[in-house]
Amino acid sequence: MKRYIVFLIILTFFISIPLAANADFKRTKIAVLDFELKGSGFETEDMGAIVAEWFITAFVKEGRFDVVERGLLKKILNEQKLGMSGILDETTATKLGKLLGVKIIISGSVLKLQNILEINARIIDVETASIIAAENVKSSAAVRLQDLVVRMSAKIIKNFPLEGYVVSRKTGKMKASIDLGRIAGVKEGMEFMVYKEGKIIRHPKTKEVLDVETIETGRLIITKVRNKISKTDIVEEKTPGAVKFGQMVKSLGPLIPIDPEATVDRALRTERSSRRARKRAPVATVSQILYLLKSPNSKEKIKGAQYTVKSFPTNSQLLKVAEEELLKGYEVRTRDRNHAEAMAWMCNVLGRSKQIQYKNTLEMVYKNAASRRIKKYARKNYRLLR
Repeated sequence: MKRYIVFLIILTFFISIPLAANADFKRTKIAVLDFELKGSGFETEDMGAIVAEWFITAFVKEGRFDVVERGLLKKILNEQKLGMSGILDETTATKLGKLLGVKIIISGSVLKLQNILEINARIIDVETASIIAAENVKSSAAVRLQDLVVRMSAKIIKNFPLEGYVVSRKTGKMKASIDLGRIAGVKEGMEFMVYKEGKIIRHPKTKEVLDVETIETGRLIITKVRNKISKTDIVEEKTPGAVKFGQMVKSLGPLIPIDPEATVDRALRTERSSRRARKRAPVATVSQILYLLKSPNSKEKIKGAQYTVKSFPTNSQLLKVAEEELLKGYEVRTRDRNHAEAMAWMCNVLGRSKQIQYKNTLEMVYKNAASRRIKKYARKNYRLLR
């Protein structure tokens, strides 16, 4: 009897290990150095410090990082007779990181040359004294530097995915919960990959474990965030019931925002402008776009439609949802000023698909829509399918 009780205690302990591992989420501690300025024409000599402040703000908002306070950073740098800005070599960065108690140091430069604006950043791992990633964004000088910082911070954040577990799966429903919440920096709309471990990959001679096979089982979109857990919709599943309790999850990075100034008129103006727009299209996955298209928020619907037109104009899953949303909303009268714009964009999605099957839907919309704006764009896109 005693042996049986001891066995149960040990078994319970080992079963609880995966979930306990993430119970107290620990943020990655990082330090951001002032960015080195290269070129001329900057608004102020302190622009490198301002860029660093923008990065710090972006990282703090993300919720998954502890960022060293600039006063402490400046004090340590002065003691070590180092400047606040510049590209450190890996050895110096390691020494600095250990003094600050951080795992990661981010340094870089801002280049301004004629009509080109470029930000370069290096992510240095303090423990290994190595650059684990180098990111770069470039644009015309007409683009605000702060906007480039937002794009760059999103690229850097992708190097630090959130990892956790599926802690519940509703039987027969496309719903699940994960053990990451507000404390870990999870936000509504974030996408996670669900996976399980497969075969262990060993070296044929030394038998050293080199890697473990990752088998993706599905994708999740966060719908509700609490302190330590989050509710999700299962937006993709490799096979029915593939997403299960105890499987691992990994964040796929933030959704990079689309240009808020974009309108239906601008996108439809000429084929040449639409080709340029597709080249500038930001990265978004199909499951993220589905979440936006189905959102009750009209502005998010517009973003979802814009992503569809620019990145996946013939995706049958996205087109089906766009048609469903259009049929639900084209006769609705509302005080929401963005509703008509959202429906106009749904028309744009169907027209740009070049698929004749949506011709009848667009004809019905332009004949019966509640708004003249919706009628206008339903008619324009109907003509594209003739």
